[in-house]
Amino acid sequence: MNFFKAQDEARGRTAKLVSILILAVLSLAGSLYVLAVIGETKLGLPLDWWQPRMFLATSGLALAVILGGSLLKIVELSKGGSAVAASLGARLVSPYTTDTRERRYLNVVQEMSLASGMPVPDCYVMDGDDTINAFAAGNDPKDAVVGVTVGALKNLNRDELQGVIAHEFSHIANGDMRLNIKIIGMIAGLTALAGLGYILLRLGLSSRSSNEKKSAWPLALAGLVVLIVGWMGMFFARIIQSSVSRQREYLADASAVQFTRNPKGLASALVKVGQLARRPHEVSVAQLEAQHLFFSSSGSFLDSLFATHPPLADRIQRIDPSISIDLSQLSSAECSDEADEAELADSPLLGFNSRTNSFAPSLPERIPSDLEIQEAVRFKGKIPSELRAVSQEPIGAMAIVLGLILRQDPVLRTAQIESARSLAAGEVVKQALTIEPLLTALPAGSRVPLLDLAMPALRQLSATQVSAFRAAIKELSVGTEDGMMVMLIHASMRRYLSVAPDALGSQPDAITVPNHFARVLSAVVITSS
Repeated sequence: MNFFKAQDEARGRTAKLVSILILAVLSLAGSLYVLAVIGETKLGLPLDWWQPRMFLATSGLALAVILGGSLLKIVELSKGGSAVAASLGARLVSPYTTDTRERRYLNVVQEMSLASGMPVPDCYVMDGDDTINAFAAGNDPKDAVVGVTVGALKNLNRDELQGVIAHEFSHIANGDMRLNIKIIGMIAGLTALAGLGYILLRLGLSSRSSNEKKSAWPLALAGLVVLIVGWMGMFFARIIQSSVSRQREYLADASAVQFTRNPKGLASALVKVGQLARRPHEVSVAQLEAQHLFFSSSGSFLDSLFATHPPLADRIQRIDPSISIDLSQLSSAECSDEADEAELADSPLLGFNSRTNSFAPSLPERIPSDLEIQEAVRFKGKIPSELRAVSQEPIGAMAIVLGLILRQDPVLRTAQIESARSLAAGEVVKQALTIEPLLTALPAGSRVPLLDLAMPALRQLSATQVSAFRAAIKELSVGTEDGMMVMLIHASMRRYLSVAPDALGSQPDAITVPNHFARVLSAVVITSS
């Protein structure tokens, strides 16, 4: 499978399908006008196709209802990934979980974040669902979440779970979440058009007296016309939506293989999905409504027409043609806890797989060689377990950031510590001094990955706490020797905490930009010497 070619083809097909969807909406507005003109003949009026006022009225009504319904739905879906996860009944996984499978799940998600350069999303589990499935939701990478079913944790080994998580990360990186929101919003608008027609039809048919019926039947006719147009729109929109979703699934599969460099892991996961899908299982209404968000289809009566995912056999063959697609031959044995423990113990960094490149370029870029991947993992070094544990809670995360910018000069360092004692009633400084020996001994190549691991915990702070911490870091970082680290901290806080540009410093100007370039070039010279 040529993954770059598959990505380009899938993107091109998606653009065409979205264009067709827009044209379909415009066609519905025209269809409403045509039916309205024909309906006038029932009132004894001559047939006249050129009626500008009628065209503006019918088209304006259709577009207003469609756009209004779409905007309302988009606003509803814009609450963030956590709201979507909650609506699906998913449970947030604690960073302190002692469950072996959940720890492995958290590790894999952190690996994918480090490999892709994206913020670490919150992790959710759908308890009570023994099928193998996963989802990604949110408006952008900053508020994205990923979730898996408990069946995925039980039945997938580490490589398979990594492939599934990489698939969901691909949806985030490729902007599929935003596309899904737009398509769902458009379908909601078309549903609103059908709903309006139903209301008008009911009003027209609810008249009791003969006089009321004579005057109300045109309203009923108009309602029937709008209802028919709305049904047409819903039918074609769902077909187009399923086509768009199927193409994005192919793109996510191709990108997931690019992430992990292990096609057999993802293909094997899909085989297990098919094997377990043959068992009867319950699907909630919320899952059916959000079926396009998931890793695989849950199955329905109209799967062949409205399926949001391609056939499993087709996906498997595209990823790895050497894998048999005879689902009945696959064993459904669950992964053992002992195997999970071994995987955790053998992992060089949070269970980091040697096939995964921590400095992987963005998805459209080339795939690095195995030698480059091994060199990148070696360069990162190993983060002590004590620092990993500290990075999972807000006070510890703030302490890590503070520790990374402390000055070497004793006098200046003391001044920094005194200025930072107001943070969390001195707890941040206390924690920073505790972990200072570990930070000092930490290899330079491990500092950026540690910063990435610490940033998600800062999202648990309140807006007031975030503002105070930003201001403190801005003040404490002035004159710090490691200007590169200060730049990375500011960039990470912008990315993770969605802060305004002026909150962490003014926009770059003609004077500061050369300084930034100088720091980058200095780092390149130092690391290559």
